[in-house]
Amino acid sequence: MRECIDRFVTVLANKEHVFQLVKKLDLVLKIEADHGIHYLLFRDGKVDYCQFSSPNGNIVTISGNDVYLEQLFDGDLKLIHGVKMNYFKTDCPFRVQLVLESLFYLTRPLPL
Repeated sequence: MRECIDRFVTVLANKEHVFQLVKKLDLVLKIEADHGIHYLLFRDGKVDYCQFSSPNGNIVTISGNDVYLEQLFDGDLKLIHGVKMNYFKTDCPFRVQLVLESLFYLTRPLPL
């Protein structure tokens, strides 16, 4: 799971056109996976992996099975579809779900 998150952060920082979506985000994404909790901090036009959440800011949560979360980070599964199929639970407002879904899809690895 951590490898998928690290790849996501790296690819996101290198895709200028996708990074435009991040500039407007100010939130902490809490990812509750089977094998641990991970945090992504979207702030000041940057995305950083954090070991723990700061008490400041808007915290949104996505929780689910490691396999489905990896598919989400790989762009193989859309967030909203996963929520409808009960693969994920989230407390994100719909607008945030749409932005996150776009980020996951646009940072997916390209097929060789």
